[in-house]
Amino acid sequence: MLAAPAVRVREKSHGFGLVELAVALAVLSALLYFLLDRVLYMQEVAEKTEVDETVRSINYALRLEAASRMARGADPRRVPLEKENPVKWLQTPPRNYLGEMTRAPEHARPAYWYFHPEERQLIYRPNRAEHLKIEGGKSGELRFAVRADASQPHPSLLPVLPYDWF
Repeated sequence: MLAAPAVRVREKSHGFGLVELAVALAVLSALLYFLLDRVLYMQEVAEKTEVDETVRSINYALRLEAASRMARGADPRRVPLEKENPVKWLQTPPRNYLGEMTRAPEHARPAYWYFHPEERQLIYRPNRAEHLKIEGGKSGELRFAVRADASQPHPSLLPVLPYDWF
């Protein structure tokens, strides 16, 4: 008996082919892009919320200080609220507060606060500002000052330039 020649039968591949791999990578890349976009958006929303809460806390502390001064009576030696650093009225300064400085720090990472004593302004340098629009502002900084407003009986921390964040 003669042996029949061995016929090699090619079995079907069970793995990814190049086309399937390319499609899977394209879908995964698109999903990662949208995920990263949403994460960056949410980081900016969180940063805006933190700024709003810091301003709100300072305004609350400012009201308490104004009420305390009214209760103690007038003192001509006391510095007016509009000329003081508003962060000093907080129990603890914001975690990213750098202190009093006459110019912006060069090597600090954005998302920080500092007080400019000559201009009497509390300044915030945002990290994410894709949705921040400051009227007339080219520096990309939010600037706040303590001002007395005719509509309110006490001074409050107000933006120097109007801005819209979202």
